[in-house]
Amino acid sequence: MIIRQLSVFLENKIGMFAKIARLLGDNGINMLSFNISETQDFGIARIIVEKEEEDRALSLLKANSYAVSMTPVLLIHCNHVPGAMANILEQLSAAGVSIEYLYAFAGKDSDFSRVVIRPDNLEKANQIAQELQ
Repeated sequence: MIIRQLSVFLENKIGMFAKIARLLGDNGINMLSFNISETQDFGIARIIVEKEEEDRALSLLKANSYAVSMTPVLLIHCNHVPGAMANILEQLSAAGVSIEYLYAFAGKDSDFSRVVIRPDNLEKANQIAQELQ
């Protein structure tokens, strides 16, 4: 399923993500998932919120002078068993789909993992994922 992710550009300084978390939290927006990648000077926080809160979160971050964009990504529910992710990645690879990045989250007592993927061909990746589920 194609969803939207907030991508926030941040200086790599102590407390920067805490400020975003506080801003969203104080405005009743729950982060369902997040991932932060960084270099020495800057980072990108990738954040998933509830669908009905995406536009409000985007506006709120922009209004508070954050460099933020909305990025379409693929959300896959992957069986929470050894080898399941490998099967999906192999199918994407066989179809010529390149992956820019991915991150996953799962509860210990969940039957599946939620995997967020940023592929080079979103529509093709989504079609393959739907066929596998």
